[in-house]
Amino acid sequence: MKKRLERQARNEGLIRNVNERIERVDKDADARGWAPAGGYFQFHCECGRAGGCGAKVRMTIDEYEVVRLQDDRFAVAPGHEDGAIERVVVTNDRFVVVDKLDQVEALVADDPRGAPSA
Repeated sequence: MKKRLERQARNEGLIRNVNERIERVDKDADARGWAPAGGYFQFHCECGRAGGCGAKVRMTIDEYEVVRLQDDRFAVAPGHEDGAIERVVVTNDRFVVVDKLDQVEALVADDPRGAPSA
């Protein structure tokens, strides 16, 4: 596999860890009744592009939790999916959920929640 694609998959895992920290703060805000209008919180796009990605995805806590049920799933901004390493499993106007292809699953298996891949 190309080094670039391996690096991209690893970057996605790193961004997932950042989003996990954001989600903890967002969950607390939600529990305190401080959720933003519509209940949408902003998370970093987990596309792992070289040089970083500044895009944000708007998700509810429940939507984010569904993505995190599998360690090989990531939330990316629409148009940021990469068919070379992932397939689209959910799409809407705010985000796309992608599932890693078998050949890169091992690169993202360090899920902080210990979630399995399906």
